[in-house]
Amino acid sequence: MIKITSGKYRSRVIATPEQGTLPTKNMVREAMMSMVTGYLDGANVLDLFAGSGALGIEALSRGARKATFVDASRDAAKIVVKNLETLKETNGAVLNLDYVAALGRLQEKFSLVFIDPPYANKEAYQRSLDLLLERGLLAEEAAVVLEYEGELEVNADAFSSRRDYTYGKTKVILLQR
Repeated sequence: MIKITSGKYRSRVIATPEQGTLPTKNMVREAMMSMVTGYLDGANVLDLFAGSGALGIEALSRGARKATFVDASRDAAKIVVKNLETLKETNGAVLNLDYVAALGRLQEKFSLVFIDPPYANKEAYQRSLDLLLERGLLAEEAAVVLEYEGELEVNADAFSSRRDYTYGKTKVILLQR
């Protein structure tokens, strides 16, 4: 169980999948939301590799208009649905699909995207960015947030700005168009 850090759902507890996910720490989640404050109001958010859905729910809590949650794990997708129902949040859609399939199916533009795959799946970061760009899924002034541990090389040439942050072992890249 983790708590939402701010906004209309502040201090509300949400469930996490029992296995297979590592929820983003409160401190890191709060820092990530501070990074993207200007993107939250009325945002259409994509939470790839959603796990509990904490990142997308934080965004909804702070003013995002809609969030789409993607996770290949059936258990994780069920937890996100449960969390949205518990919060009585109706502006969330959950796709129980692999990220490649989901990005191939989605047709809307997102102003904020969180990419947080299992840390060992390093190729998912670049593949996600490539698919978002190829499919035209990013709004003109979108932000993409990547959370990882260790080393990560990504080609961010399609973005006008890149900022790197470190929070203990957790690292975050903020890409802006």
